[in-house]
Amino acid sequence: MTANRARSRPTHRPPRRTALLRAGAVFAAALVPGAMARAQRTRAVPETAEIGRLSILVFPDAMLDGRPVRLGPGTRIYDAQSMIKPPGSLNGEHRVAFVRGAMNEINQIWLVTDAEYRAIANRIAAARRAGAQR
Repeated sequence: MTANRARSRPTHRPPRRTALLRAGAVFAAALVPGAMARAQRTRAVPETAEIGRLSILVFPDAMLDGRPVRLGPGTRIYDAQSMIKPPGSLNGEHRVAFVRGAMNEINQIWLVTDAEYRAIANRIAAARRAGAQR
């Protein structure tokens, strides 16, 4: 008789459907705050950033608004999700925000959306107007 009791299933376990519903609810609750954080996150493009159209040729050579420029060693290129992309992975011309280094080389590049490009252009224009009024 004791062997029979050892083989029986415990009665305190919830039915499979209830367990799956609970797991789904926990998973959905974990996703919602992460999705909200991604939607509210803004990109960290510095106030000193300039904008232009960039085409990468053979690293470290590139064209910025039709003029030759050099990319610095260790240049970081950030895509729309703020992930770093290698220079060789970019084909064609891209709207970018960029920061120059001490020797006028480009050190950081952000691939920007049209809305970000307009916002940065407006910020640069406002800073120029403020500087002209002084």
